[in-house]
Amino acid sequence: MSEPTTPRKNAKPSKIGGYTPTQQIGHGAMGDIWLCHDPSMDRMVVVKQMHATLMNQDDLMQRFQREAVILSHLNHPVIVQPYALWKEKDGKLSLSMEFVQGKSLRELLNKDSRPPVWAVMYIMYEILSAVGHAHREGVIHRDLKPANIMIDNDGRVRLLDFGVAHAETEDTALTMAGAVIGTAAYMSPEQILGFEITPASDLFSIGIVMSEMLIGENLFRGENLEQTSKRIQKLKLSPKAFPDDVPKPLRKFVLKLLEKKPKNRPVSACDAADQLSRMLLPYPRDLTPYLADWVYSTCQETVSELKVPVTPNRSKRIFATGAASGFILALVLVTLAYLIL
Repeated sequence: MSEPTTPRKNAKPSKIGGYTPTQQIGHGAMGDIWLCHDPSMDRMVVVKQMHATLMNQDDLMQRFQREAVILSHLNHPVIVQPYALWKEKDGKLSLSMEFVQGKSLRELLNKDSRPPVWAVMYIMYEILSAVGHAHREGVIHRDLKPANIMIDNDGRVRLLDFGVAHAETEDTALTMAGAVIGTAAYMSPEQILGFEITPASDLFSIGIVMSEMLIGENLFRGENLEQTSKRIQKLKLSPKAFPDDVPKPLRKFVLKLLEKKPKNRPVSACDAADQLSRMLLPYPRDLTPYLADWVYSTCQETVSELKVPVTPNRSKRIFATGAASGFILALVLVTLAYLIL
């Protein structure tokens, strides 16, 4: 019997824990994802519920529970928050978490394959900040891709799905050497070969996402797993691969993320985020209204009317203003000292 071409939808349960399901929004090998109403706080939540048929597989149950534990130890505005983990009377494990109302980056790229350069930098700055926080807590995401990045209706960037994330404290039996975990077209060379992964592996994945957004396609994606694996291991992009409107410093930054050897990538996600923050200096400090407008216009397939103001020499002005303020302060202090004496 052939596999169904569309996800199977289960009958909607009347209750999941204390929540009222409204619709099934996802289905996978591990279980179903439901959008539910939380009557106690009058809010919408997302509930992941593990298939009952998997309850006798301890390793899968541990993986499911691990996502909840990992999320509970991460506290960053970009990372979705968990609410509760429990077992239903029928033995099903369920995890409730924050509901993000918006669009995934994958959905947006399907409509606009080349977002504005400022949007690429801002989105990935937010992701690098969140990933940097996770790395400091000993967590490697391992599945960074457009489908796991969302932009909510207010223009805030959110990072989802730590289902295959790796924590330094976890049982190594859950992630044995040689296991290939993640999405092939966004894996690092060491990851796709089943070698040991490090925080630098996440940086390579972010490099692939950024190159896709700037170029308009994922050049590492092949027609099959073998071809994709070969491209990730061998393909080296050059600065000329990027369109003319991509600034040279940004090209250099992305190529640094895409270094084949982990030691040649940025020192950390925080360091990479800091580099991007300097490139963002000419733009407004809060880009969420502009990002929300880009998302809306992309979904409506219209041209955005909200133009992002750019101050080319803002960093120099900040330095000049700081230097002038310092000079004035020093002059005041010298004057006060002279009057006192």
